[in-house]
Amino acid sequence: RPPPTTTTTTTMAAVAAKNAGNEHFKRGEWDAAIAKYTEAIDLDPTNHVFYSNRSAAYAGKGDWPAAAADGVKCVDLDPTFLKGYHRAGNALKQLKDYKQAVLLLEKGLVHHSGNDDLRRLLHEARALFDAAERERRGALGYEETLKEQGNDLFKQAKFEEAIVKYTEAYEACADKGSATAIAVMNNRAACKHQIHNFAGVVSDTSHVLEHDPRNVKALIRRALAFEGLEKYRSALADVRAVLAIDPTIKVANDAQHRIGRAVRALKAAGTSI
Repeated sequence: RPPPTTTTTTTMAAVAAKNAGNEHFKRGEWDAAIAKYTEAIDLDPTNHVFYSNRSAAYAGKGDWPAAAADGVKCVDLDPTFLKGYHRAGNALKQLKDYKQAVLLLEKGLVHHSGNDDLRRLLHEARALFDAAERERRGALGYEETLKEQGNDLFKQAKFEEAIVKYTEAYEACADKGSATAIAVMNNRAACKHQIHNFAGVVSDTSHVLEHDPRNVKALIRRALAFEGLEKYRSALADVRAVLAIDPTIKVANDAQHRIGRAVRALKAAGTSI
């Protein structure tokens, strides 16, 4: 009989630590259980059950942020693991992060559509989210309410109607440089991009950038609009401004390469830019 491999020995040690954690868990010794589950995870960070068990122990002691993080990690490792969705969904509900709870539980039901407990938890999270949204929207000012209506229309791909709402919201802002006014113009620019009104995008984003020169969303939107208008030099300037703020933004890196190729092709053809 061959000797156990290092991998096998590590796996066995991880399972032993998990089993020891289970014994502490049964006695309500949450910190001791967490320590053992953590030991198991350190030995084998790919085992979703270890995260599920530690999530349950964190929940036992009322540490809901940690319980949620481990529950989410569990289903990331194994999207079919039912208990992970229960752990994460319940913890997110306790944190009043109802939106994320709903999104996660909906994913869980893709794999477990017949699970009544998961459906019940989703129903509860949706009801709480809807109530929280009603309360939040009820406290909004007039211009914020119009902005929210514009956002709803944007999500429904009703871009022309959303533009109307965003315009109403902007006009309702007493301070055209306020955070709400800037957000509204940025959102209106996003709508105009969807309908290929690139000149309108440039106009709206330029307004945003007058008040917030480092607004990454506005810089990217204006860069892409300049590209659509074949104003490549201006597009490159905005893309480089984005990358100076954050060089890891993929859409900006992709745009820089794409626009750079277009500029080189135009120069090779003797066309001015």
